[in-house]
Amino acid sequence: MQPAKEGFSKRAGILKRVLDWVNQDRFEDHDSWMLFGNKGLACGERDELYDRNKPEHERVHQALGDLRVYDGKVLDARRTSLNPRPPKAVVRGLEDPADVEPGPDWRTREDFDPSEAADYLDAAYSSEVIRKLDNIVERATSLDRHKVDTCQIPDPNIRAYFEEADRCYLYGFNAACAVMCRAILESALKAKVDPGHRIEMYLPKGQSLFQVLLEKSGLEKALNDGADQVKNGGDFAIHNFQRFQKEYQSRGLVEEGLTVTRDVLANLYPQPKDTAI
Repeated sequence: MQPAKEGFSKRAGILKRVLDWVNQDRFEDHDSWMLFGNKGLACGERDELYDRNKPEHERVHQALGDLRVYDGKVLDARRTSLNPRPPKAVVRGLEDPADVEPGPDWRTREDFDPSEAADYLDAAYSSEVIRKLDNIVERATSLDRHKVDTCQIPDPNIRAYFEEADRCYLYGFNAACAVMCRAILESALKAKVDPGHRIEMYLPKGQSLFQVLLEKSGLEKALNDGADQVKNGGDFAIHNFQRFQKEYQSRGLVEEGLTVTRDVLANLYPQPKDTAI
């Protein structure tokens, strides 16, 4: 097997190979150490390693492991997806993976018992997380250390939203990230500009509270424009997902929106200039 291609995560490739063998039931757990792949341990007067399978069996093992992951994806879709079509099968070792895709009754078929379902779901979710790992590390590496004075923030919701937005961005949940960024800005502007809710209370009908708070925030024009774009992205994500994908996500504005959100917070709640971290 070729060594894993290096990326931002040195662990992702290793874990992917190990998980493949676990899904194929080709591992031995010897408590303080483990064996993975096409090797077994013959226990006798002298323990020896031996080849458990012939090379021509490799494709069969790959297919069986991939089928376990695919069954988990089907179980996941029956629980978490409204898509009428089942997930597309990607199975190594088969000439036409589409042959294993379930029929039109795939949603109504009898489910596995909970313990068996848990194993298939475990295979599917583990593969999904490891597949995302390198991107997670890359995105986290691209984030600068924030410059927000957390002691100034009076609303615990802002701190919770901030962590949620960053996690959504790292794990690739772009619409959720956009919604959280919008929530952060709205909460932060209210807390900073209108803590007594007087502006909100006497706001003329039809006027945007967000825009009024933004105008009174004292932020420079570039941040004002960026915050306005963040609000639009959050609105699209909530009300028109296709428009969000076309006009916001596809243009790389999710990461930009998160950066703007962090910059706005740093301007509203700046760290003391003599702070050395």
